[in-house]
Amino acid sequence: MLKDLNLIGGMTNKDWLDQVHDEMRDNNITQGQLADMANYSRSHLNQLLGRKKPLNDKARLELTLALRALTGQNNLDVCIDYLSVTFKTHDYEELINELFQISPIHFNLHDGAHYGYSATLTCGEIKMMLSPYQDVDAEDYNPKDDSGTMIELKGQGCRYVESYLQSQHRTWYDFLETCLKLDCHFTRLDLAINDRNGLLDVPTLIEKCDHDEFSSRFRGFRDNRTKQWHASGRTLYLGSPQSEVNFCIYDKAFEQHQKHPEIAIEDQPIRTRFEVRLRRERAATAVEHLLATRDPEQVVFGIINQYLRFLTPSHKPRSEWVLDPRWAAFIGNNRDKLRLSTNPEPLNYDHITRWLRKQVAPSLKMLQLIDQYNNTNELKAIIDSGKLTQRHWDVIHHFQHQRNGVMTDSKQREKSKKSDYADQSK
Repeated sequence: MLKDLNLIGGMTNKDWLDQVHDEMRDNNITQGQLADMANYSRSHLNQLLGRKKPLNDKARLELTLALRALTGQNNLDVCIDYLSVTFKTHDYEELINELFQISPIHFNLHDGAHYGYSATLTCGEIKMMLSPYQDVDAEDYNPKDDSGTMIELKGQGCRYVESYLQSQHRTWYDFLETCLKLDCHFTRLDLAINDRNGLLDVPTLIEKCDHDEFSSRFRGFRDNRTKQWHASGRTLYLGSPQSEVNFCIYDKAFEQHQKHPEIAIEDQPIRTRFEVRLRRERAATAVEHLLATRDPEQVVFGIINQYLRFLTPSHKPRSEWVLDPRWAAFIGNNRDKLRLSTNPEPLNYDHITRWLRKQVAPSLKMLQLIDQYNNTNELKAIIDSGKLTQRHWDVIHHFQHQRNGVMTDSKQREKSKKSDYADQSK
């Protein structure tokens, strides 16, 4: 479906109706099917599509949602975009084998860590933070100093884990259940709703907040504008970052354009992102509900509906204001159920190759032709002189053991009883 079709404003009715007719023709949708899905009479729909009756914003939105349902195009999905979980154990090899089902040799040990930990193990974007091993039977053992092990997965870390899960025919539900079996404590969980068609317009939501056209359990809000050359992106924050629940709604297309300017904003796959950020007990409860229901829509919108509603002002008392039509569409009217999606992007491999093709390939081709003309090997010498960083080796190792199937089987392997790091820390 064309990106602007669901927008209430910004297009003339003529242009909008032309797009509707194109969608119906391309998807073999009849007026009768569209009328039934939108709960319109066929004569009324015929007059709207034939421009014999005025087309207001409400009708445009209702017809958009009906078309989306008929074409099976779900404009929203949910993904895990941040996960932090702690374990009492110091046996990081067991955690790696059980959770990621890969060999621990693919992790690299680094001195220093955050959150009071003393060292970090990394595999691509996966981070494990370690505390010094302590003998629980020793006289000087202090449980306050024993933080065990922490796994932190930021956005790219989650996508990196998904590449393993996909190869192993596992899901996030399998991963989370394994965490619980290993006696974990979830400290943070971010559930991100990706809006691929721009149903939520961040500047409009900020304007509605400024005009007090919303209802919220949060005490306040703040907005932020980021500019880059000719474009700008907006972000709306609701709730305190330190609280157990807070929301962030931002222009994802602009954010990705900042990171990868070779892809135009209008070509970015995600327009807007709505992040539900949960900490401590709320994170643990959300995981519990996800595993119990296997229904991310119920979990994430259950939280959103408790805390936030955007309204349409009217002459009636505020208590009688109805939901904003876009917000009503966002929270579920005529929309397919959301699934917990996976989008593996290990170490931005696609971005690397895209950058090479766009920025470097012409120069490489030029050097190749010069070498052929001069009978030299300057291009090979340049490549051979390149020095790979640990991050580069992480990419190489990742694709090597994915292709070669070097995945450990936790049911067949012998579990390590002591880790090298634990021995070094004594």
